[in-house]
Amino acid sequence: MKATMLFILLLATQAWGQNVETPSGPVHGQIATYRNVSYYTYLGVPYAKVDVHNPFGASQPYPNFDTPFNATDHTVKCPQVALTPGGITQCLRLNIFTPVTASPKNLLPVFVWFHGGGFFFGNSGDYDGRYFMQHDIIVVAANYRLGPYGFFCLDDPHIPGNQGLKDQIDALRWVKKNIGAFGGDASKVTIGGESYGGGSVDLHVYSLYEKLFDKAIVQSGTLHAEAIFVKPDYNAPIKLAAYLGHNTTNNKEALEFLAKEDPIKVVTAQMSMSLLLRACKEKKYKGVQNFIASDPFHLQNSQKVKDMSILFGYNSKETFGAVANIPDSVFDDAKNIFTDKINSTFVLRKHELHVLANNVKKFYIGGKDVSKESMLALVDFTADYTLNYGAERSVDDYVKQGVGKVYKYLFSYTKGSPYENITGVGAYHTEELQYLFYMGTELKTEQIGMMDKLTKLWSDFIKYGNPTPSQSLLDVPTWIPVTNGTARPYMNIDSTMEMKADVYHERIAFWDMIWHHHWRKSAILVDRNHHD
Repeated sequence: MKATMLFILLLATQAWGQNVETPSGPVHGQIATYRNVSYYTYLGVPYAKVDVHNPFGASQPYPNFDTPFNATDHTVKCPQVALTPGGITQCLRLNIFTPVTASPKNLLPVFVWFHGGGFFFGNSGDYDGRYFMQHDIIVVAANYRLGPYGFFCLDDPHIPGNQGLKDQIDALRWVKKNIGAFGGDASKVTIGGESYGGGSVDLHVYSLYEKLFDKAIVQSGTLHAEAIFVKPDYNAPIKLAAYLGHNTTNNKEALEFLAKEDPIKVVTAQMSMSLLLRACKEKKYKGVQNFIASDPFHLQNSQKVKDMSILFGYNSKETFGAVANIPDSVFDDAKNIFTDKINSTFVLRKHELHVLANNVKKFYIGGKDVSKESMLALVDFTADYTLNYGAERSVDDYVKQGVGKVYKYLFSYTKGSPYENITGVGAYHTEELQYLFYMGTELKTEQIGMMDKLTKLWSDFIKYGNPTPSQSLLDVPTWIPVTNGTARPYMNIDSTMEMKADVYHERIAFWDMIWHHHWRKSAILVDRNHHD
């Protein structure tokens, strides 16, 4: 009798888990198992609908499901051509992973993930949440529009800018409305992302929308990263249409043409033109809600930041993967890298540019030439320039705005790196992701240990706002947060975990000095023109 009752209860649990009745209608998922832990997947669930007449602007509500939505397709992605070309316009989908322990009577914390990819490639299907299932965390990975479809920034109330980030808002609103049906606690939502996904999270902290999350995780990203935030190009549709053979001087006509074009042709044209479409300061229009209406130097939202816990960090050699194993000819082509980088960031007179670029070159490689021999110094320069300094600025901004706690880290583990045996190796951009998400490759034994450790730290942060609430990980010291003042403790995540302080402080101080003197000449603020 007891065995029969247990079997009936098990069937009832599985029936609830695979068939979920949400406020948006019924959703049918699948059951899966990883390392003897069972969980449910709901893949490709629509959270909003792209307007076919204006695929570059605000989304529309997705109609409720009258019959069960068969949530089994994780391959849907937004139009893109980098790495794996493809995608469809109706791409606003979520992939949801829930432990079997989740239910409306046992609500679990929720981790919503925004992928990276420079706002022109990437998709949620690459981030399988199975590793978190052992820690009783619900994982939701979201698609959002990319390239022209997500990041036109126009003098137009119908396309004011940052639509990809507003798609993320729509995903969070869907989660708030529906996640309880999957056993998720809508009051305990942590948003996270890596690279431009991490920069997105950083921007959400300051956005003018309602607060739809209570904690944030920013990995190798920042709103101050190189070129994540750009000056609006109000004529971008005209330029794009002209490249595709439609000449007009009217944005409305250009947008009507582009809306009917094959989206893969549109994003291919953007890439071919090197048209930089990223986050921007939106113009204000009556009745139109802005995501960001300020430049990165004046963002404030102490109401959101106050008392929030944020997990924030980056990898020890972010740009190592881009430099290791490249032929000598590439270094020959990069002789002017210091001048080119400084010139792309600041609007300076020729003499000022020469002096500043030369000072930066001296700081990193002294009197040496750009060559294979200066590779490690160039890694430090490019990492600091593109990301590290901006990340430290973000932490400073949080502290100034009265943040609750920032748990900083430096990911230094390289046992799974293809560059492990190269002198000076460090963890490159994206290297930590394989220990948080299943990405199609099985981990080796030692790597599994890192995966268990990292997902435990992240999960405890998602649950408690503290990655080390107790000494449950005996080989991990208590993680000391940044709270106020100038102290910058961080966890060095490696085979041996260790608390340290003031990461790369001399290099960060160097860039602090540069930005203090030159920020008003940022290309985001100043119209670029020719100087003598």
